Parts: sequence; structure tokens; C-alpha cells
Amino acid sequence: MDLKINREMLSVSEKIYDGVQEQSVELDYILPDYYPDIFKLIKCCIVPTIISSNINGDSLTYELLADVKILYCSEKDNKLQCINQKMTYSKTVQMGANVNKPMVSLIPKADHINCRVVNQRRIDMRGAVSIKVKITGETTQEVICDIFGMNAQMKKIPVEYAAKKIIENKTITVNEDVELNMSKPSVSGIVRSDVILSEPDKKIISNKLVVKGDAEVKVLYTCSDGMETMNFSVPYSQIVDMEGLDENYDCSVNLRLVSCDIIANTNSDGENKLLKCELKIGIRCRAIKTLPVQLVADAYSTSYPCEYASSKFMIDQPPVSVNEIFQNKTSIENDDGTIACVYDVWSTVKNINIQINSEERSLKISGMLCFSIMIKNENNFPAILEKEEAFEHVVENDKITENSLAEINVEPLGCTYTLTSSNGLSIKTDIRVIGDLFTSSICEALTDVKFDDTVKITRDGDYALKLYYGVENEDVWNIAKKYCTSVNAIMEENSLDSDRLTDNGMLLIPIV
Repeated sequence: MDLKINREMLSVSEKIYDGVQEQSVELDYILPDYYPDIFKLIKCCIVPTIISSNINGDSLTYELLADVKILYCSEKDNKLQCINQKMTYSKTVQMGANVNKPMVSLIPKADHINCRVVNQRRIDMRGAVSIKVKITGETTQEVICDIFGMNAQMKKIPVEYAAKKIIENKTITVNEDVELNMSKPSVSGIVRSDVILSEPDKKIISNKLVVKGDAEVKVLYTCSDGMETMNFSVPYSQIVDMEGLDENYDCSVNLRLVSCDIIANTNSDGENKLLKCELKIGIRCRAIKTLPVQLVADAYSTSYPCEYASSKFMIDQPPVSVNEIFQNKTSIENDDGTIACVYDVWSTVKNINIQINSEERSLKISGMLCFSIMIKNENNFPAILEKEEAFEHVVENDKITENSLAEINVEPLGCTYTLTSSNGLSIKTDIRVIGDLFTSSICEALTDVKFDDTVKITRDGDYALKLYYGVENEDVWNIAKKYCTSVNAIMEENSLDSDRLTDNGMLLIPIV
């Protein structure tokens, strides 16, 4: 009897690398002549960013930017001075083999920083940055989806899987010139900047994805009277080539700020009121097309001995978008006296931890929220108040399983404050949880099957029916396989509506 087997090649994800790399950041800085002597160190911080990455063969190479900011005051002048040094480092990860359709996740964070004033003109800084590296690739798994001939019986499972994936990464540069209005004082120096990338609009056109959005920029700068803030919006638009993309794909876009460089220039009136802003934004576009397939999970023949091989593997499901905002409130006091003025309030997050609870179908996202308040104290000197506070937020989704992976960013969206006393204030911040939830299902399916057509199955007697006592919830498939008959024959003979028994009782087993 002729045997025909239909096979399917499924795309399956595999973990290539999951680890942490470290990079020391050191700076021995001597002040240029145009900087005043150091009297009081206000703050020193490192802001790490991944500016580029590239895979060549079995190696991943990426560039790490460590943006070091040192704030201080001189003895004769209460104006805040800002030292800004940018250092780049090249890092390599050996993957061990070439990777098909690699997906790379690089998350840097500042671990620690120590800053020491050696003398009035020299600063010694020592710090460290760690980078969490995750790399996944795509492989294929051949499975059986249909068997014809040899009186084969099949147990099939329906599966919807990510059949096609298109992933494109692009870094764009956006420039914007913004002039301060008449009420704002001229800029002496840039202290810091914040950039919030709004959720982009996306539109699919043939083989392309159009991405549009806005970057909300906030700048804190020094002026003759102390410090001021300036807010403005920078629009961006980009067409990303994605060969094969059409309306049958589900698309997601992940944005990250690569760098923000702001320089103050003179305007037409000769005043230092023109801000030249250059943003570099990393855009990662992922498109997935899902297809249904029936996989053969088990097989036997009613006439011939059967041998088969099976394999367990992970099948990727379409990603689930996560976009939620929650609020955090706290209060802080200046233990060193009264607050004469609040220049700016901002927050950052660190030590993010994501726990997946498959039973409750939820993600628990926790970490530390770090508040910073730039003030003028009672002595008219700038100072920074700082406070760290733990936070926790739960995201619920019915598609969360024990095999889910979360690619989540936690981003403060800005702070507002209210003075509660002469030395205290309350702070409220909105925090956005945004990203994708990748779910996978573990499937076991046949990868090979063989029937021995030289030998016929022999029975222990000549009969057309057997009696069998079935128990509640027993799978009819297992009963049919045991007696080398068909599931349909048992269900028809016993008028069953389900392929699992609903009650205990005697069954008639027809022998086909």
C-alpha cells in the first residue's frame, strides 16, 4: 500500500547568548583655563548608551557610549558649572556559530561611580557600566502534518505559528533649531536634557513601513540668574524598507534614544538664545506573519506495526504589545535648610526586574525610582536633593505563559512637584511600561514515521467487537490506539460527542 507523508518546515527560535558584560569607565580630568576652580562638587553621573551594533559571522560587535557629567560650583561664583565628557568603547560577544535572523537586545546600566576632587583643578572619576546581552536566532524544524495510506491513524494538534519574520534596525538623525522666547534668559551652559519618545504611528505600504512620531525634549540650562528650563517638540518621520511586507503582517516598532546633543548659539540679535538640537533615534521594526498548521502528535496503523520519532520544540506566537502608564508619588525634604527655588525635578529608573507568573497570567515589574531635584538653597548655591524609592507594577494578559519572554522598557514621563513647606516638596511622576510580550508554546510532534508493510497486525481472536470499561476524562485516542482501531469508529458505535469520556462506563470497541 502506498504511503505518502506531508511535511512542514517550522520556524523555531533558539537562544544563542544570554549574559552580562562589564566595562570600567575612568576619567582623570584637568579643568581647562576657562573653567573656574572647584569649590564644591554637586554631582557626578554616567549615562550609558548603545550607539551601534553589528554581527559579522559568529561575532557581535557593539559600541558603548559613556556620557559622563560632573557638576560643581566655584568659591566666588554660585553659578553651576557642568563638565561633559563622552567616551566610547568597543565590545565583542562570541556567539560560537553563525546565526540566522539574529535578534539582539543590549541593555546598559551604570553600576557605580566614585568621583574625587584631587585639587581645585583636577578631578579623578572611577565607575563601571554593565551591559545585559541577549541574542536569539531562528532555525527550522521539520515536522509531519499529514499521513496517507497504510491505514494510518493520526492525532493532530492545531497550531498557529510565526511563519515569517521581517526584522529591520535603523538609526535616524533628526535636527531642530529652537529659539528661546523673549521671556527666557540667554543660555550660559547646558546642564542636562530629557527626551521622551512618544508612541509612533505606523503605516504599512508595499515592502515598507512608515514610522512617524514626536520627541518631547526638556532642557535645563544655566543663565545669569541661575537656571531655567525649556521644553519643545521635535517631529520625526522615517520610511523603513522591509522586503516582503504587506497587510498580512503584524508590525511592532521599538524606539530608543541613542543620543541627544544640544548646543547653544547666538540668534539674529546676537543673544545666546538659539538651541541647536541633534537627536539620534534607534528604530527597530519587527513584522510577523502567522499561519495555521495541523501537526501530527501521534500515529499508528490499524493494520501494520508502526515506529515513529518525535521532538519537542518551541513555536513562536505573535507578539503582544504592552503599553501602560502608572503613577508614583513621594515626598522629600532638604535637611540642610530651606529651599529658595526649585529649578527642575526629574526621575530615572534602575535595577528593573521582570517576573512572569504563568498561573496568574501576569508580569510583575519592579525596580528603583530615583528622584533628583535641582534647587537653590538658602545660601543661593545650587544643590541636588536625591531620593530612591522602590516601585512595583503588575501587567495582566491572558496570553502570558511560563515560556513567555518580556522585552519591556520602563520610562519616566516627567515629574510635577508641589512645595509642602519651606524645606519640603511632594513629587508625582508618570511611568510608562512599554514593549512586547513574546509567547511561545511547547509542542511535541512527529518528525519521522515508519510502517512495516511486510507484517500484518495479528489479533488474539476472531471478533468484531470488544468490551472496554472506560473512566471519566479518558482520551478516546488512547483507547483506539490500544486496540488498533479508529477513534471515529469508537465514537460512532457509542454515540460519543467528545473525544474524552464524560462518565465512567462500558464501551463497545469495534475492530476495523
